[in-house]
Amino acid sequence: MMKKLLYFGILMIYANLSLAEVSAWVDNNPVVVGEMFRLHIEAKNVDDPQEPDLSEIRGLQILNRSVQNQTSIVGTSITRTVNWTYVMLAPSSGNYRIPALQVGSEKTIPIALKAEESSQSPNNQIVRLEVDVSPNKVYPQQQVIIRVRIIRTGAQLENESLTPFELAGTQIEKVNQRSFRKVKNGKRQLITEISYVLLPEKSGTLLLPQLRYQGNEIRGGNSQGNFRNFGNFGNIFQQRGRRIFSNSEAQTIQVKALPAGFKGWWLPAAKLELEEQWLPDPPEFRVGEPVTRTLTVSAYGVFGNQIPELSFELPEKMKAYADQPSIETVKTQEGLKGTRVEKWAIIPGQAGRLELPEISVAWWDVRKDEIRTAVFPARMIEVLPATVEFPAAPVTQETAVETKKTAVVVTQEPVLADQQVGFWKALAIVFAILWGATLLLWFFLKKNNAATSIEKDEEVKCNKELALRAATKKVEKALSSGEAETVQTALLKWADSVWSENPPQGIEQIGERIPQLKNGIKTLNSVLYGKQCKENSLEDLQKEFCGLSFTAKNEKNNRHSQLSPLYPES
Repeated sequence: MMKKLLYFGILMIYANLSLAEVSAWVDNNPVVVGEMFRLHIEAKNVDDPQEPDLSEIRGLQILNRSVQNQTSIVGTSITRTVNWTYVMLAPSSGNYRIPALQVGSEKTIPIALKAEESSQSPNNQIVRLEVDVSPNKVYPQQQVIIRVRIIRTGAQLENESLTPFELAGTQIEKVNQRSFRKVKNGKRQLITEISYVLLPEKSGTLLLPQLRYQGNEIRGGNSQGNFRNFGNFGNIFQQRGRRIFSNSEAQTIQVKALPAGFKGWWLPAAKLELEEQWLPDPPEFRVGEPVTRTLTVSAYGVFGNQIPELSFELPEKMKAYADQPSIETVKTQEGLKGTRVEKWAIIPGQAGRLELPEISVAWWDVRKDEIRTAVFPARMIEVLPATVEFPAAPVTQETAVETKKTAVVVTQEPVLADQQVGFWKALAIVFAILWGATLLLWFFLKKNNAATSIEKDEEVKCNKELALRAATKKVEKALSSGEAETVQTALLKWADSVWSENPPQGIEQIGERIPQLKNGIKTLNSVLYGKQCKENSLEDLQKEFCGLSFTAKNEKNNRHSQLSPLYPES
């Protein structure tokens, strides 16, 4: 009996192996462009059948898949069947090929597929995709406005999507989206306009690739998937309507090199505006009293962080303490508007007539294609003396009498001479005792305050050294990373630790105060603003920074303050 069962099992395995087969077919051939069809793959009696790899199918879109397993037994025959069904569509007319697909040890037969346009309603009559680029010739970091319009005519659509807008070597921001209706040639159109801002990073030719739209046509009756649902990426298989496609035309953008001989901060803008505010307004300048000055720079067509720092030299005996600058970027239908707000507390140190110097901002006018300079004009100010309140003089009997409008007769009792002498002696002794007690109290207070002051000075010095050491390590780490923006931020924070009483207004001032870093900082500016893009461009700055002698005492640095050592001796 056991032998019979063994033979039966062997025969069954042999039968299954001998009947293994796979096949593939499509519902229709040819298919209609934009309409869904199905690809079926069937595997019978295949040991451990794995899903076939469809990555070699080119041009066709796979929208959905399903799998079904079935086992049937007829007498002594067992048939195991696995069916894969793929919902697909052809985006454009032409010939396609579904290659031989591997399932287990078996392969399907290749399928030659043809796709044809519908004779009733071509896609381009339903949806049209337009892309406007303005301008198409720009400089690095200059704003390019790209408007994508989806124009729908004579159909309701849902599950609409647009290929992501990406382009290497650029910065792209979506700034606006709006929808509106229009009648053209007697037909109503629904238009969705999406605006992008593109900023190229370097000169050369940029190829703006084709953008691709797709959506589902709604056939008959009302549906929730109306025009207002653009961007609602629901299940596209809920509606069996035809898929609609539209492609934009590829375009090029020519990015010009920076103007020959240009030096300084690169700021390509369509317009630049300056605003100055004072608190109090109008300002009153007085020795020792702060006046707040706020300067605002607004540039159209750039991000806020593209606007340079403001710097100026104050007259002697006048100090300025800067707040953290406020940087913002507003996105509008017309593109970007960057704003930089800088605020200082200005404290005069002497009275008299002083001049606040002008502050200039150089920028490149992209409309006139020329360099221009916006200026906060110089300002003459009158500094008043410090306000000092003196105690009122004591009013004597004599002056009191004189201030009266009517005469007053003052009478006094006669006092003997010896009585007067005794009185003044006693008064002198009392004052001597009080003076001695005051002197003794002052001595002890001074001694105590001196000790407290020394402790506070030591604590402040220690904290400054620790902050400087930490800031230095951050600069070294940033330089090792090679990221220009990180290096810029780290250098400014380091400078705040070095010159805490008079911090630099920008990295350029660091180079002015430390000549050893001047060339490296110029290179850093070039990397930040498009002149250089090599990662190793900051190696010189790294060497210069690490090789600094912080015990050097040149006259230029001493005007601001003595530079503390990077690594104070502990």
